[in-house]
Amino acid sequence: MLSTAIILPGESGMLPISSLHSIEGVEWEGIFYSGKKQNHPITKASIFSSPEIMPRLCDLLIVIDPYFCNFDYLSFAIRNGCHLFLSDKLRLTIEERSQLIHLANEGGTYIQVQNDFLFHPFQEKIKSQTNRTCFIEALQSAPSQPYRLNEFLLNNLLMILRAADSQLHKFSVFCGTIPLSQPDILNVHIQFKNASVASLTLKFIEQHPSHILSIYTNGEITTFDFVHDKIDHYPVKETHGPISKSSPDPLQEQIADFVRNIAGKNNPGFSLHDEIQVFQLIEKIKEKIELQSFKLQ
Repeated sequence: MLSTAIILPGESGMLPISSLHSIEGVEWEGIFYSGKKQNHPITKASIFSSPEIMPRLCDLLIVIDPYFCNFDYLSFAIRNGCHLFLSDKLRLTIEERSQLIHLANEGGTYIQVQNDFLFHPFQEKIKSQTNRTCFIEALQSAPSQPYRLNEFLLNNLLMILRAADSQLHKFSVFCGTIPLSQPDILNVHIQFKNASVASLTLKFIEQHPSHILSIYTNGEITTFDFVHDKIDHYPVKETHGPISKSSPDPLQEQIADFVRNIAGKNNPGFSLHDEIQVFQLIEKIKEKIELQSFKLQ
């Protein structure tokens, strides 16, 4: 059993945390609310008045409040032997991420980053397409939501990198309209060292939302439609039943998966090492966007 504690933000009443008490393999030590307490989802856990003592008492520290996803606090937790489950809104530089990974490797602990999209039922099927040279196309339309550019880049690039299952060779970026920090259309073309090729297009000007991933390999194309929860094969080889929806409590599902991986000494489903690779790619994409913006001025 892992002695476990969790840090929740003040608006935690809006989070899907009601089922955390059902996670197997953990013994809840305590909760810290950074703001006004909203609820108490884990009846057996104590409520702490300060987060400073928590890393000294627990084996697994879950940090949902982004404010505490900073280097000083997280490195303190790792040095006290904590496994970490972190919010997807990290307050860390690339250098700080690398240092945390190094500390965790030295101490034999694991770090997982929250990502609800990776626990969509399609993701396991997408993994089965790997280890072959392929063409990958991801298309996502999100009308009037350019402010979510970072989120869409992170999710789609991570999905593409996993599907290609190869090191990146080079990439190019097309970005439409000014200001380019919130483009109408963004396309990223990626070439991988195993000769796979990927194209990611994000559109913010269409009327209807859509999100489709297509993988072409060995004369077949598989299409994953995330909006309509549908998978198509061309040529048709098998018939799929209804696709099960994502968990109503993705946070609970991810923490439970992390606990199982810790027990089995397996790498997390989405580690900080995975996150930093995609984060670095996004930073390079932004640099190319800024360069295009400068040339157009």
